[in-house]
Amino acid sequence: MSSIEIRKISITDLDADAIVNAANDGLWAGGGVCGAIFKAAGHEQLQTACNLIDHCDTGSAVITPGFKLKAKYIIHAVGPVWSGGKNNEPKLLYGAYRRSLELAVENGCKSIGFPLISAGIFGYPVDQAWRKALQACAEFINKGNEIDIVFAVLSDDILEAGTKALKAVAPQYATAVKGDWKTSEMPARHDTFILERSFTPEQMKALRKGNIPQEMEDKWFWYMEGDTLFAHRSWTGFCIYRIDFSPDNHHRVTVNRDPEQYGCTSVDEDRVSLNELLNWWSGAPYDYYHA
Repeated sequence: MSSIEIRKISITDLDADAIVNAANDGLWAGGGVCGAIFKAAGHEQLQTACNLIDHCDTGSAVITPGFKLKAKYIIHAVGPVWSGGKNNEPKLLYGAYRRSLELAVENGCKSIGFPLISAGIFGYPVDQAWRKALQACAEFINKGNEIDIVFAVLSDDILEAGTKALKAVAPQYATAVKGDWKTSEMPARHDTFILERSFTPEQMKALRKGNIPQEMEDKWFWYMEGDTLFAHRSWTGFCIYRIDFSPDNHHRVTVNRDPEQYGCTSVDEDRVSLNELLNWWSGAPYDYYHA
């Protein structure tokens, strides 16, 4: 099942089949996202590949190898420069996203990472840029294309704007965020331990989506920020678990030890309980009536 996610992360750190460069029409190395991608991929190799293509029209995209990046491919999408919205900017921005997604699917990619195209030095208003980006992505998926989409942003303000836009434009793909529920922080009295286990990509996708309780019987609210999961009791908002996921499958768990908020005092019991919760939460579909 396809997904749309917004994460606070450098696009060059994404573990995706393809990442998208916010390119200029001459495909030259630039600043911002473009400069970071060229540096991480290897400037000389990437510029040589771009020179062979030579040009990309605004509102379209081209593809090169990823070279030194984790991603197999770099898709270079040329968004419009904002000039008040009177020169087909929305249509061109939509086209840049659509062609990027088409290229990803044509080249066998199952996942793709985007920046917020045109919202930097090209001056496209952030809220409008988000709405057009999410519209293009949601409509592409809704036509039956299977791909996981991640937007990589570095600013809290842009992350917040994107989260709000996702709920408005494509709520079926929205993920839980901290502000969706009244919560309290992990108390000063807490314990830590290492949880050793692996997760499939589908399990991590389910965990990243989070959960906003819809019924009184649903006991848990959880959300992720980056690679950290926060799990709260829905009735009280108390933070019971914080899990810092690690690629080596040795995940650091912080557990509440305030006796007025959480009764368990045994790491061994918590390890068993948390494994059961994670299996439940990452199941498809999540069933809150689970005992």
